[in-house]
Amino acid sequence: MDFTSLIAVFLGVVLVNNFVFAQFLGICPFLGVSKNVSMAFGMGCAVTFVMTISGVVTWVIVHLILTPLGSRFLGNPESLYFLKYVIFIMVIASMVQLVEMYLKKFFPSLYTAFGVFLPLITTNCAILGACLLIDMNEVYQSSLVKSAVFAFGGGVGFAMAITIMAGIREHMRFSDVPKALRGAGITLLTACILALAFQGFAGIGK
Repeated sequence: MDFTSLIAVFLGVVLVNNFVFAQFLGICPFLGVSKNVSMAFGMGCAVTFVMTISGVVTWVIVHLILTPLGSRFLGNPESLYFLKYVIFIMVIASMVQLVEMYLKKFFPSLYTAFGVFLPLITTNCAILGACLLIDMNEVYQSSLVKSAVFAFGGGVGFAMAITIMAGIREHMRFSDVPKALRGAGITLLTACILALAFQGFAGIGK
């Protein structure tokens, strides 16, 4: 397999089509957990792990289980595809449970700091979006490796976005922000400026 194409897939989803800044997926945890860098980085790593494993596992289930079963027993390889969305949610929820148990055992302070946002990774639309994009794109449908790189890159892009945002928000605590913009206002404005900045990567690969 062409290594250059894998690099292009990775950079494309990290920079050009970043799930947060370009596709506006995963905004809830992005805004809710980006208050300090350590917590944001931890959330980014958790999302990267869940997104990568979920992307790979769902690809395997759809192409190596559902498709052969549908073709063999029902005469149509797509006849069982109605189960895909249920499977996606179940796989994502299972991966989140693994992360939750790991953090609770080995990093209890981080587990406590995440609070409700950790189980909410299950409903993080960025992760479900990655699984759906892999399923809908013919390039990823035909290649497990490219699907894995895409899912991993999506997680890295999310981690980068939330960590950058957390660093900016930490510095803003010591800034003289106008009273009318304090809180959600300045946070959303900062996110908009970052999204505009990432538009500068749109020409990569052309």
